[in-house]
Amino acid sequence: MSRPDIDPTLPLMLGYLCEPPLHSQAATEKLKILLKAFARREGYALGTVYVEHLPTAPAAFEALLEAIRRYEVDAVVVPTKTHLEPLGEPSKMQRLTRETNARVLVAESL
Repeated sequence: MSRPDIDPTLPLMLGYLCEPPLHSQAATEKLKILLKAFARREGYALGTVYVEHLPTAPAAFEALLEAIRRYEVDAVVVPTKTHLEPLGEPSKMQRLTRETNARVLVAESL
């Protein structure tokens, strides 16, 4: 996962968010920028932010799990807990922590 905008001296953090059906692309991009700033403040380099779209769910979550394993990522950031624990759905947070060693950081101040 080598990208020119990622500082290789910092540990890698991945992001995850669920895009609501009526959410604009601009709003999603704003969340990605805020997640990147959060990662930087916490001493990480933010890699890919996996965006879940309802029509293809849970494809982004499955890709996130695979990337965590492949790149031995130790942290994932989400804007709020509801991105991993939506109402009426089994907890992705539990699955992520059960199947990987990654910590989940919640940037609730977003």
